[in-house]
Amino acid sequence: MAKITFDETKNQRNINIRSLPLSLGGLVLEDEMRIERHDKEHSTPEQDRWQTIGMAGKVLFTVYTDAVEIPHIISIRLADTDEKRLYYGERDLQSGWYRVNPGRNGNA
Repeated sequence: MAKITFDETKNQRNINIRSLPLSLGGLVLEDEMRIERHDKEHSTPEQDRWQTIGMAGKVLFTVYTDAVEIPHIISIRLADTDEKRLYYGERDLQSGWYRVNPGRNGNA
């Protein structure tokens, strides 16, 4: 699993609300089929945020920052239907989404 950090209080909240630990973000970031986009709305000059859709048993939507050398997971949830279609290549990537490993087309 990729080396990551996360806030333990947010982790417990995410587990209580979504039944998903933030530690799954490490698996999402290792997924060679993952797609990402820069989260312009929530980024600041001090901290870029990224939205990533990837597989960790299920297709998950993850938000992280790379302000430090190790990715810091902010949130994780199940991907919605449209996000799953993007991940599996059933919809063209748009709105800033890109495949991290472009040689992968998303077809399972």
